Amino acid sequence: QAVSAMKAHVTAGHRWVVDLDLEAFFDRVNHDLLMARVARRVDDKRVLRLIRRYLEADMFQHGLPTPRRRGTPQGGPLSPLLANILLDDMDKALERRGHRFCRYAD
Repeated sequence: QAVSAMKAHVTAGHRWVVDLDLEAFFDRVNHDLLMARVARRVDDKRVLRLIRRYLEADMFQHGLPTPRRRGTPQGGPLSPLLANILLDDMDKALERRGHRFCRYAD
Protein backbone atom coordinates (compact mmCIF):
# COMPACT_ATOMS: atom_id res chain seq x y z
CA GLN A 1 0.00 0.00 0.00
CA ALA A 2 2.75 2.44 0.90
CA VAL A 3 4.61 1.85 -2.37
CA SER A 4 1.52 2.45 -4.50
CA ALA A 5 0.71 5.62 -2.54
CA MET A 6 4.27 6.90 -3.08
CA LYS A 7 4.14 6.10 -6.81
CA ALA A 8 0.86 8.00 -7.11
CA HIS A 9 2.40 11.09 -5.49
CA VAL A 10 5.47 10.95 -7.75
CA THR A 11 3.27 10.45 -10.83
CA ALA A 12 1.23 13.49 -9.75
CA GLY A 13 4.42 15.57 -9.95
CA HIS A 14 5.38 15.85 -6.30
CA ARG A 15 9.13 15.97 -5.78
CA TRP A 16 9.33 14.68 -2.22
CA VAL A 17 7.79 11.57 -0.72
CA VAL A 18 8.29 10.61 2.91
CA ASP A 19 7.35 7.18 4.20
CA LEU A 20 7.13 6.77 7.95
CA ASP A 21 5.89 4.23 10.41
CA LEU A 22 4.32 5.03 13.76
CA GLU A 23 5.98 2.02 15.35
CA ALA A 24 3.80 0.05 17.78
CA PHE A 25 1.13 2.75 17.50
CA PHE A 26 -1.76 0.53 18.58
CA ASP A 27 0.24 -0.70 21.60
CA ARG A 28 0.93 2.82 22.87
CA VAL A 29 -2.41 4.62 22.60
CA ASN A 30 -3.18 6.62 25.75
CA HIS A 31 -6.72 5.73 26.79
CA ASP A 32 -7.52 9.07 28.44
CA LEU A 33 -6.30 11.10 25.47
CA LEU A 34 -8.22 8.88 23.06
CA MET A 35 -11.42 9.05 25.10
CA ALA A 36 -11.18 12.85 25.21
CA ARG A 37 -10.97 12.90 21.40
CA VAL A 38 -13.91 10.48 21.06
CA ALA A 39 -15.98 12.54 23.51
CA ARG A 40 -15.64 15.53 21.15
CA ARG A 41 -17.84 13.64 18.67
CA VAL A 42 -19.89 11.29 20.84
CA ASP A 43 -22.35 12.62 23.43
CA ASP A 44 -23.87 9.32 24.51
CA LYS A 45 -22.32 8.30 27.87
CA ARG A 46 -23.29 4.66 27.29
CA VAL A 47 -21.32 4.55 24.06
CA LEU A 48 -18.35 6.22 25.74
CA ARG A 49 -18.47 3.62 28.56
CA LEU A 50 -18.61 0.81 26.00
CA ILE A 51 -15.56 2.18 24.17
CA ARG A 52 -13.69 2.55 27.47
CA ARG A 53 -14.53 -1.04 28.39
CA TYR A 54 -13.33 -2.17 24.96
CA LEU A 55 -10.02 -0.38 25.52
CA GLU A 56 -9.54 -1.76 29.02
CA ALA A 57 -10.59 -5.34 28.27
CA ASP A 58 -8.10 -7.87 29.58
CA MET A 59 -5.52 -9.28 27.21
CA PHE A 60 -3.90 -12.64 27.61
CA GLN A 61 -0.18 -12.83 28.33
CA HIS A 62 1.37 -16.23 28.97
CA GLY A 63 -2.12 -17.68 29.14
CA LEU A 64 -3.26 -15.35 31.94
CA PRO A 65 -5.69 -12.42 31.72
CA THR A 66 -3.81 -9.14 32.17
CA PRO A 67 -5.41 -5.69 32.44
CA ARG A 68 -4.72 -3.36 29.51
CA ARG A 69 -3.56 0.05 30.72
CA ARG A 70 -2.79 1.51 27.30
CA GLY A 71 -3.12 0.55 23.68
CA THR A 72 -6.00 -0.72 21.60
CA PRO A 73 -6.74 -4.35 20.76
CA GLN A 74 -4.81 -5.14 17.59
CA GLY A 75 -7.03 -6.72 14.99
CA GLY A 76 -10.12 -5.42 16.79
CA PRO A 77 -12.74 -3.97 14.46
CA LEU A 78 -12.96 -0.72 16.42
CA SER A 79 -9.21 -0.04 16.68
CA PRO A 80 -8.69 1.47 13.18
CA LEU A 81 -11.66 3.81 13.67
CA LEU A 82 -10.32 4.92 17.06
CA ALA A 83 -6.87 5.44 15.51
CA ASN A 84 -8.42 7.69 12.85
CA ILE A 85 -10.19 9.74 15.52
CA LEU A 86 -6.98 10.07 17.54
CA LEU A 87 -4.86 11.06 14.53
CA ASP A 88 -7.41 13.50 13.07
CA ASP A 89 -5.76 16.52 14.73
CA MET A 90 -2.40 15.52 13.25
CA ASP A 91 -3.96 15.16 9.80
CA LYS A 92 -5.49 18.62 10.04
CA ALA A 93 -2.17 20.14 11.15
CA LEU A 94 -0.43 18.56 8.15
CA GLU A 95 -3.14 19.84 5.80
CA ARG A 96 -2.85 23.38 7.22
CA ARG A 97 0.86 23.25 6.39
CA GLY A 98 0.05 22.27 2.80
CA HIS A 99 1.24 18.67 3.05
CA ARG A 100 -0.40 15.93 1.03
CA PHE A 101 -0.46 12.53 2.63
CA CYS A 102 -1.96 9.09 2.68
CA ARG A 103 -2.31 7.37 6.05
CA TYR A 104 -3.18 3.73 6.49
CA ALA A 105 -3.00 1.06 9.18
CA ASP A 106 -1.55 -2.33 8.52
